[in-house]
This record gives sequence, C-alpha cells and structure tokens, in this order.
Amino acid sequence: ETPSRTDAIILVHLNPRANRVSLLSFPRDLWVEIPGHGYGRINAAYAIGEQKYGPGYGAALAKQTVGNLAGVPVHNFLLINFEGFKTVIDRIGGVEIDVARPIDDPKYPMDEYPGDVRTMKVHFDAGPQRMDGERALIYARTRHADNDFGRNQRQQQVLMAIFNSVRDQGLLAQLTSLDDYTGALRDYVRTDIPRGDMLGLARVGAGFTADSVQRYAIDSKMIVALEQPATFAADPVAVREIVDTVSYTPLTLPTNR
Repeated sequence: ETPSRTDAIILVHLNPRANRVSLLSFPRDLWVEIPGHGYGRINAAYAIGEQKYGPGYGAALAKQTVGNLAGVPVHNFLLINFEGFKTVIDRIGGVEIDVARPIDDPKYPMDEYPGDVRTMKVHFDAGPQRMDGERALIYARTRHADNDFGRNQRQQQVLMAIFNSVRDQGLLAQLTSLDDYTGALRDYVRTDIPRGDMLGLARVGAGFTADSVQRYAIDSKMIVALEQPATFAADPVAVREIVDTVSYTPLTLPTNR
C-alpha cells in the first residue's frame, strides 16, 4: 500500500538467438540522476515515481533511471514484493543454495509493518542447504555481514537456484503450470510484459541451461566515492564497458553445406 524503495535492482538482457541471458545487478545505494528529480539513490526512483506522479509511474521512472545510467533502452519491467518472492520459492518446493562462508547478521530488518525499525539476529552455516521462501529472502537481503556487493551476488545466486528448480521440474514447458504460478503471484507481482510475450519467454526459457546465464554486477572496483550526503557513483566508462559485455551478441559464422 505504501510505495517503498526497491530492495534489489537487476537489469536482464535476453538474447534468444544467441541462447544467452545476462543479469546486471546495481547496488541499491548507487548515486544516480533520477529524471526530473535531480540526484539520489537508485533505489529511490520507484518510490519517487509512485509518490510524485501517481500509482503505476514508479516502474516507468525506475526503467528510465536504469536505462539512462546503462545507456540502453529498458523495454519491460517486472516488480515482485517480498511475499511474492517467498511464495514462488515455496511453490517450487524450496531452493538449494551453497553458502560460500558463514554469515552472521545481528541487525537484520524485520519489516513487519511500514516504518518498522526492529531487527533480529540471523545466521547461516557454510555449505549446501535447502531454503524455503522465508529463509531464502533473508539470505538474499542480509548485508551487515559484508556489504551491498556481496548481497548482489547472493541475490543472483538465489535467482539461479529458482531458475534451476523451475527448469528441473519442467515447469517452463508446461504452460498450464505457468498459469498456476502466475495466478498464485497475481497479488504480488506487477509487470508490463503482455501475456503473449510472457508465454513466448517461457517457451524460450525452456531451452536455456545454467550455462546460458551470464552474471554481472556494478562492483566495488567500478565505483567512485562521493561526499556526504551522496553515497557513491559508478564510473561511466566502466558502466559502458560492462553494459557492452551484457548486451554482446556473439557472431554466428555461416557454415558451408
């Protein structure tokens, strides 16, 4: 009910002809220009759009903000809230996550109601483990044990675990099952992807493997520290280089028959 800042932002580039999907994560505190509003954290774009222009405009402003930063058009968006994130993971029976190192976060936000500032302690052992939706959400959101850059890696790791589980269960090839899932998520997801395109994407996705997915992020080597109250900006040359890599289309050489 209350527009909030986006907790994670990932630009996805899909190239069916090259059988390639690329993910580019942005740290949520990245200092960027928000069209018509000046400069601020990138995760504020959605909330500003909803509050300043009205319901439905948050995604448009977020798309424009990310697109201007990356130097490419953002054609569609998909927004999922915390409940939807947990729901889809529970519907597929959980996800398998290999935790690289032990994680201790003494100040994980509880977020039980708007403005909630209460925290709790969370811990993850190192090694492979199965997580339900609640646990996977905590794993994807925790950041006090490291930083936003480590957090971005965990978010992509969870997305890949969801993809692997969905693919292993053959759900992308079962359009009736896809309807069941989109129905279950109806209250938790907003998107401007037409239904026909969504079904087409499902058919394309059925042919992808984990090797088809390339993972990138704006990391600590690509940022420039700024003076308070600003946070940090991304080096524009580095952003251009990584976006070129994300959107790269391998040349297909003709074969003689």
